[in-house]
Amino acid sequence: MKSIMSRRRVVAGLALATIVPLVSACLIASTHEARPSDDDQSLNLFSLKGISGAFRAFWDIVGPGGKLHPAYFLEHKGHLLIEGALILVIVYLVLQHSFKVRRHAQEPLTEKEIDQLCKEWSPEPLVPSTAGVPEPPEPHVITGLDGPYVYLKGRKEKVINAASSNYLNMANNKENKIESIETVNTYGVGSCGPRGFYGTIDKHLDLEKELAEFYGTEAAIIYSYDVATIASIIPAFANRKDIMIYDEFCSYPIQAGCTISRARVATFKHNDMDDLIRVIEKFEAEDKAKRKPLCRKLIVVEGIYANYGDMAPLKSIWEIKNKYKYRLMVDESHAFGVLGATGRGACEHFGLKSGQVEIIAASMSHAMGSVGGFCVGDRDIVEHQRLSGSGYCFSASLPPYLAVAGSYMLRLLRPDKGGNSPGKELMSLLQKKIRSLRDQLKGIPGLKLFGGAALPSPVIHMHLAKSSGNTVEDQETLYHIADHMLVNGGVLVLVSQYSKLDIRRPPPSLLIYANVALGEKEILTVVGALRKAVKDVIKA
Repeated sequence: MKSIMSRRRVVAGLALATIVPLVSACLIASTHEARPSDDDQSLNLFSLKGISGAFRAFWDIVGPGGKLHPAYFLEHKGHLLIEGALILVIVYLVLQHSFKVRRHAQEPLTEKEIDQLCKEWSPEPLVPSTAGVPEPPEPHVITGLDGPYVYLKGRKEKVINAASSNYLNMANNKENKIESIETVNTYGVGSCGPRGFYGTIDKHLDLEKELAEFYGTEAAIIYSYDVATIASIIPAFANRKDIMIYDEFCSYPIQAGCTISRARVATFKHNDMDDLIRVIEKFEAEDKAKRKPLCRKLIVVEGIYANYGDMAPLKSIWEIKNKYKYRLMVDESHAFGVLGATGRGACEHFGLKSGQVEIIAASMSHAMGSVGGFCVGDRDIVEHQRLSGSGYCFSASLPPYLAVAGSYMLRLLRPDKGGNSPGKELMSLLQKKIRSLRDQLKGIPGLKLFGGAALPSPVIHMHLAKSSGNTVEDQETLYHIADHMLVNGGVLVLVSQYSKLDIRRPPPSLLIYANVALGEKEILTVVGALRKAVKDVIKA
């Protein structure tokens, strides 16, 4: 109310400041112009004739040739006064101290944001202590490929590669390599510029068009780096007034995107739909009590969770988001090219049609055998990212040969008139490899397979059956198992690692990826090497 009254006072003041001088000038001018004559001894300033005469007299003074006209002022050295005033202003600015931001120039943080920042902040020493932290093994450098085998630096014998998420073996496809080499010969290795400036090449536009057609959406957009994809999309569609809810064990890029957005963020228990409803209803009650205006509300999940290898129950989540008027964002990085009748991912696997999920994003570094990421959706959603997606606006564009590699994979997935496609056969073969590998891994003493043997996920996490209760000791044990498998069994696997910035960290695990290149012989070798390593390491 006070602000409205102050605005009215300002308007009234401006009006008076404009009208009063004008009326005064007219009255003064009228006294000079309209003197009483012999024929008319009386003068009525409020008559039409009097007002007209007063205005003519006023114009003679301020109009061209008048003493109050700017030209008259400048001709009589009035410009010296203006120049002197400008010099004084310049001297004043030069003598001023550095600019200080006013208190109200930025919106202050809320109490909840201050508490959250204080909770997340932890002081670190200049030289962090490494006591009690297991030393990770030296990174293995791959020097050559041979089907499902790789050659490592410092090792003569080739080893089985169970540490690659190259699910459909697209990165090793000969025809794909030939097309990529031809693209390098034509376009070079990159544009060295962002898409919005001079980094857009026709191969980028072709891939975006093919992705939109493949998913049946209006548009698509590609990013240069898969980790930055989802972390750029989330802040583009949320700010501090909005609500973000995501699964507590979502991967770090999703966590980072929600944090950067500065939205009101909450997590729900992993794949617990009752807890998701509880979190939503809590927000609903708070907004109703405080009478907050409508805002954007978003649920973020992964089709296949990178941290556990299991799947989000997207059908149930979709029903919940419809009931409470939320939007849904799904990261299909590990599900794209793996699940669904045509390889569209977990959304297709659970029967969700195009448009039912507002935002779908995925990495091109797994089944696609390329680099980068993409997002598909309505045209407004996609075009908004071209101006607001930081990973799109400020990163150099994807090298053209990597876009061509992505287009090649999409052509394999696209069905012909009979409904068949080479990609469909590859996905069917991949599912056989997943079932075979999971079925043989479920009974290894000392380890437990997360998600069970029936899970159609190529991301396999093996946890210790009996944890010591100390994360550092468990991780060190798993390092010994992985090293034993490599040295004695000729099998390359991973040990899961998580950032210190992760809000929730799953327990340590051995990470194994299934892919179509693994034959039955290689699968038996992987399982045998794991059994022996667990027996020797844990009992030792």
